[in-house]
Amino acid sequence: MPQALGRYEVLEELGRGATTVAYRARDPVLDRAVVVKALALPPDVSERERTAFEARFLEEARRASVLSHPSLVATHDCGKDAATGALFVVQEHVSGTSLARVLVAGEPCPWEEALGLIASVGQALQQVHAAGLVHRDVRPSNILLLDSGAPKLADSGVARFETGRLTLTSARHAPGAPLYTSPEQAVGESVDARADIFALGAVAYRVLTGHDAFAAENPQRILSRVIHDRPQPAASLVPGLPGGVDEVLAKALAKSRKDRYADANSLCDDIDDVLGGRPPRHARSGAGEVDTARFLLTVGTEAESAADTTATGTIRKGRRRTLRVAAGLVALALVGGLELLRRELEAPDATPGGRPSVDPAGRGPSVGAAPEAPDLPSLEEPTPLARLAVDFRHTLERGTLVVRIDGAKVVERRVTGAVKKSLLGIKLREGRLVQYVEVSPGRHEIAVEVLWGDDRRDDTIAGNFTAGATRRLSARVARIGKRLSLEWQ
Repeated sequence: MPQALGRYEVLEELGRGATTVAYRARDPVLDRAVVVKALALPPDVSERERTAFEARFLEEARRASVLSHPSLVATHDCGKDAATGALFVVQEHVSGTSLARVLVAGEPCPWEEALGLIASVGQALQQVHAAGLVHRDVRPSNILLLDSGAPKLADSGVARFETGRLTLTSARHAPGAPLYTSPEQAVGESVDARADIFALGAVAYRVLTGHDAFAAENPQRILSRVIHDRPQPAASLVPGLPGGVDEVLAKALAKSRKDRYADANSLCDDIDDVLGGRPPRHARSGAGEVDTARFLLTVGTEAESAADTTATGTIRKGRRRTLRVAAGLVALALVGGLELLRRELEAPDATPGGRPSVDPAGRGPSVGAAPEAPDLPSLEEPTPLARLAVDFRHTLERGTLVVRIDGAKVVERRVTGAVKKSLLGIKLREGRLVQYVEVSPGRHEIAVEVLWGDDRRDDTIAGNFTAGATRRLSARVARIGKRLSLEWQ
């Protein structure tokens, strides 16, 4: 182990990847802990290859140094050690653990938390790709979880030395890496941002199901499955998954990159749709073809996800025909409804709403006559109020819950969580607070905000309240990704 790399004092080795060695180190100038990753090229690399790679390594590190995103591990510096000639990149030291360690138990995460985590990493990847970089190594061991549960993607801007002859060598030196390799990487082709999207799709499958999408007995067999096989539908492994989950996974894990998501933002859009109970806008064929009948798009989803994958083309054609028929029916219904409304408005003997007036004496309908107003009491009874019950569940050590109704703050409470269990040395906390608020009957907008440390999450939901009734709102902060979700119970 070197004593220093550049100006950085090396303290201990943290691990070895396919082409890098990571060290915990100290920056003596700023007096802070950092992670230094040094390049470890194979000895048989030619001088020409080494020179070309050195230029790319330093260029990618410089590009990464300008990236700033809450879900990205920051790159501080890069250089070449004068004493040894070793290339290195310096990144922030993150207190937490890797997603790989959390997933070791082999159990699926709650799907809302899993999708929230993948969306956070996807947003970070969008920043990486916008800088003209390709990560090339998205996998659970490179996704770090802070003590708060928020994810951070590591190794952005750490260039990899990739050639056809190093594919299986890399697989042997980086445990688990073949499971998150795109088909084009597996056959030695050039890669672009869509290779990262495939890898993130494989991570999503692992987090959602507890199983690896392309698990096999050795690296060669894994890579063969990556190239040729489709994974088992996630919904068949985890009952209760929304129908859109398998559609999102199928698009992210498409064998041909032209069939995958064009960018990470599109993947995040579809995750947001699934989390919001909507059909994923990018994953579905013919999306936007029948906007007026969007509520019918869920018809046949279960049948489509359960069908043999070889019948995909037939399913899509049939589905498009179904949607066109549905659109026609909706259009006919709209036309018929407008015609009925026109006839009602033109009828001279109709009261507003198209119903004949009723004789207060009980003699039946009377043409054009308005009903007499009933006698009112001299003092009106007050209208009973409605009630909102906010059921807040969280995984925080401590924080603050704020609730606003139509912009007015009605709740501000401190919350704490108790340790329920420990997983791999990580204390897992749970807390709950149920808060009741009286509201006037009618429709209101409810805004919920949760604050802890330097973090903040907020979301808004609207609902109708009935006099004398209580409506319960479930507010939940996910353990992984710390996403806040609101749902009427």
